[in-house]
Order: sequence, then C-alpha cells, then structure tokens
Amino acid sequence: MFQLFDLIIRSPIGAYLAHAAESLAYLILVASDCEECGFNDLGKLLFGGLILAVLVGVSVSLWYRRKRDNDSASPQFVSIRSSKPNDSRESRE
Repeated sequence: MFQLFDLIIRSPIGAYLAHAAESLAYLILVASDCEECGFNDLGKLLFGGLILAVLVGVSVSLWYRRKRDNDSASPQFVSIRSSKPNDSRESRE
C-alpha cells in the first residue's frame, strides 16, 4: 500500500494534487487569520453551528411530517392481513 501511495505522489498528477492541497491549506490559514479572534470566539462559533444544525434538523423533520400528513394518497392505516379471518372461512364454504 505504501508503494502505491509513493508511486502516486511521485507521478506528475500526484505532485500537482499535493501542490494544490498545500496551496489550499495556505489559503485557509490566510483567510482564517484574525488578530482579535480568540479561543472563546471559536467556541461560540462551534456552539452556534450546533444550534443551527439542530434547528435545521427539526425544521426538516417537521416539514417532512406535514408533507406526509397532507398527502391524501397515502393510506391512513396499513394492515398486515389482507382480509378478516371470518371472511376467509365464509369464502371457502
């Protein structure tokens, strides 16, 4: 496995991908560089992202439930039996 990884990295395409990944990492570091930002700000961002994810999940589930409840084509009750047991006896006689 290591030999395959080594061959990919030494190829021209692998070198290009490695250079692109390095450039992207530098771009992220430059874009996220903030003098006023501290560790507390990152915690606030993480907490805000968590709250946003929960709100999106709840809203999507409510939207899906309302869509399912308003769909008149779906049956209200699904039974695993095709007919009542008494009906099958009468049809045999």
